[in-house]
Amino acid sequence: MKHSCRNRNAKALRDDEARDFLREQNWREILPQVPDTEILVRVLESDLRPSEAASLNAFMATLSPPDEALVSSWLLQKVPPNAGTMVEKWWLGIRQAVLRRQLEVAQNRIKRPQLSTGDVVNLQKQILDLQEQLHELSEFSPARVADG
Repeated sequence: MKHSCRNRNAKALRDDEARDFLREQNWREILPQVPDTEILVRVLESDLRPSEAASLNAFMATLSPPDEALVSSWLLQKVPPNAGTMVEKWWLGIRQAVLRRQLEVAQNRIKRPQLSTGDVVNLQKQILDLQEQLHELSEFSPARVADG
């Protein structure tokens, strides 16, 4: 598992603001498309409250021994004071990456010669919608808001 994935999972596991932010997003749609997020999905699906020993023990009991060891290591990591903001920036980047992949797939599909006119029109609409979503995300990125 990559270092950035471990850090993100640790923040979501330990920081209420970060976990609450992710739960408010469309994570059920996005995270299955992102590598190394299986445990994060389990954290978000659970009613985990890391500050409560009973809640934490109940969650840990659902994990395999390797996953339990991994989560235990996350619990030992220091969570930075700006974990919520860091997770928001990570989420924005993940959404942009997923949209770019979907756009690339649609752009490649539209090049197929055997498509019907209806398929081409639907793909054109999908491409425009994905481009608009990417544009909206770039307008509302934390970096652009800070610059403005």
